Amino acid sequence: MQTGSLILLAVLTFAVNYLAAFVTYHVSRQEGLEPSQKTAIYLLIWLLPIIGPAITIAALGSELVAHRRPGIPLFEYLFLAAVIAPNDREHGAQQEDVGAEESDSIDQNY
Repeated sequence: MQTGSLILLAVLTFAVNYLAAFVTYHVSRQEGLEPSQKTAIYLLIWLLPIIGPAITIAALGSELVAHRRPGIPLFEYLFLAAVIAPNDREHGAQQEDVGAEESDSIDQNY
């Protein structure tokens, strides 16, 4: 096989395993399912590589929502700060001019 096809095969294998592990993790955290139901879902997920996780997500989609832990949602605040904060490229020249004027007036006072 060529190098490109090996890389593509490795990426696809990783993606399929990641999807199965992701769905397995979220199913294991479900409290509304009995252990026998979880076992059947695990078999479905891992024995049918792409179809199993897709069926599980479609069937339990609303129940697979991540549970939020109480606390400060730091990520949301950081995201909002990045979005709301002024862009340095647009206001950089104005800020430099203001700083230059202040330093000139300070030098003149001494």
